[in-house]
Amino acid sequence: MKKSAAPDKTNPQIRQIDKKYARLFEELSKSEQEKAVILDAMTELVLFLDTDLRVIWANKAMHDFFNLGPGQLNGKHCYKALHNRNRACSICPAEKTLKNGEPHEVVDISSYKKNWVLRSYPVRNDRGALTGIVEIVTDITERRRAEEALRQSEQKYRELFENANDIIFILDFDGKILSGNAAVSRTYGYEPQQMLGLSIENLLDKEYLPVVRELIRDKLSDIDVQNPQEFLTRTKNGEAVWVEVNARIMRENGRRVSIHGIARNITERKRMEEALKKREQELEEKSRNLEDVNTALKVLLKRREDDKTELEEKVIFNMRELVLPYIENLKMTLVESHQMNQLKILERNTNEIISPFLRTLSSKYPNLTPMEIKIIHFIKEGRTTKEIADLLNASARTVEVHRDNIREKLKLKNRKANLKSYLLAL
Repeated sequence: MKKSAAPDKTNPQIRQIDKKYARLFEELSKSEQEKAVILDAMTELVLFLDTDLRVIWANKAMHDFFNLGPGQLNGKHCYKALHNRNRACSICPAEKTLKNGEPHEVVDISSYKKNWVLRSYPVRNDRGALTGIVEIVTDITERRRAEEALRQSEQKYRELFENANDIIFILDFDGKILSGNAAVSRTYGYEPQQMLGLSIENLLDKEYLPVVRELIRDKLSDIDVQNPQEFLTRTKNGEAVWVEVNARIMRENGRRVSIHGIARNITERKRMEEALKKREQELEEKSRNLEDVNTALKVLLKRREDDKTELEEKVIFNMRELVLPYIENLKMTLVESHQMNQLKILERNTNEIISPFLRTLSSKYPNLTPMEIKIIHFIKEGRTTKEIADLLNASARTVEVHRDNIREKLKLKNRKANLKSYLLAL
């Protein structure tokens, strides 16, 4: 048999074909390298399978996750190499894609202590025939944890929102309720669904409507509004409810979206304040009345004091003019010594009555008895107990008892003070 001739590489047409194939090979090689770089840079686990579920290619993330070296999965069934199974998993999206030629997704599969999303996509040739499957496995463990944490946080917020005793509300800028907790319905007597879209004008007392409108305008104009504010509101049945409100404008991406607020029911506090105010007014009225009474009493006491002074002056005048002269006359008559002593005592007592000492003693110690006052006069004169007893026709023991009572009434019982010196100092 005659051998065929070797291609003539000097032929320009052949050289052109060689260059074309070399260029195509170079572009293909470059494309493969770029594909490998891109796929190996992905954090998702990527498999390229043939129609028998054998691995044609797997990216670096897939090999790393299963602690395999580069290319160790190539040519092996994925279910055997990765999961040590004899056939494909029942949930395998790649097998489902083989059956109907459509993409498939399996969401939130838990395995290897992680959560995954599995997606499979058909690969077709130029004629549309299925030639393989690309399977992408995404680790969503952290996302699920974040979602669960967010769900729990939202649940706690919702529980706090609904169970709060204070009224929590969200308004639009027309004053309509967008959201409110259970305390809103509980306070105002509306069903929860009735509260949504209800204007706060239905709740505010008419006197406070212009005040709230002005506050909302100030808020929208970025005018500083002092918090908290107190408003009178009305329930569905018209009952008065005082609330203390803190509110602020909420923004998203710098745009105003709503008004958020917390209102505390202060009706009981207001009632107590009103009762206290009324009580203070009553006390002020009583105080004014007492002042009037005190003024009247002062006038009466002054008049009584003037009357007392006038009476004392009359007594002193009468004693000096009507008693003392007759005592002097009696002393000049022939009387016995005993009678003379009695006259001197009478004269002395009369002088004591009209003296400032007696008035001081009577006003300062009104509980002294007449007998004690007599004995005080004798003590002040320096008389002994025996002398006082003789003058009073009493026993010395009786005088001593009176002296003890006098010391007790003058608060000298337990003091080392001389009774005569104390009396002279009065």
